[in-house]
Amino acid sequence: MHKHPGMRKFAAAGLVAVATIGGWASTLHASDHSESPLVQADAAQDITDLYVFGGAQKTTIIVCWAGLSVDPDHKQGLGEPASSAGLYDPAALYTIHIDNNGDNKADHKIHFRFGKNAAGETGVQWSGLPGSEIAFSHAVETVYNDASGARLWAGHADDPFFFDAQGYLETLATGTLSFDNTRDTLAGLNVTAAAIEVDTTALGSGAIQVWATASRKGN
Repeated sequence: MHKHPGMRKFAAAGLVAVATIGGWASTLHASDHSESPLVQADAAQDITDLYVFGGAQKTTIIVCWAGLSVDPDHKQGLGEPASSAGLYDPAALYTIHIDNNGDNKADHKIHFRFGKNAAGETGVQWSGLPGSEIAFSHAVETVYNDASGARLWAGHADDPFFFDAQGYLETLATGTLSFDNTRDTLAGLNVTAAAIEVDTTALGSGAIQVWATASRKGN
């Protein structure tokens, strides 16, 4: 994540599950939730968090990965210098896996990836969205309303994850719980993210399990 004031935060009601997924390694540089150097090495595939917000009518799924740094060699704690752009790697393929019958196998696979048109404008392409039979695309940083009733967005965002690094270190040093819920070390640090809101019934009739992966074209 990288400090960038004014980024939007995501909000939704009814938290169902929150998970953190690791990434793959390559040649890019970016900071993260203090991951290992191997994971940080490929920022576009360094998935920081997965959020699922469920409700009777709508379910929202958000995938976050590293933001784009101006100077990858100049780190400031958990963040780096600000950038006004997200990290849209055309060689990275992201997949949201949804299991709706408890067998730990995906019953839905929603794929998305990034690219540019002839004018050099960045867009995101989606496929496998429940209720949409063909792939479709739209510009980043815009809300897209699909004919299936789903809403989608991808872009640069304020990191929604909360962490009190000072309290964590004080707790380790003293053995006394020292967390402060008003002290967010990640406030103002950014991520790149994609969010979808779909009809809950399109995902299945019961509880769901959700996980996310990132993969890359071979060099």
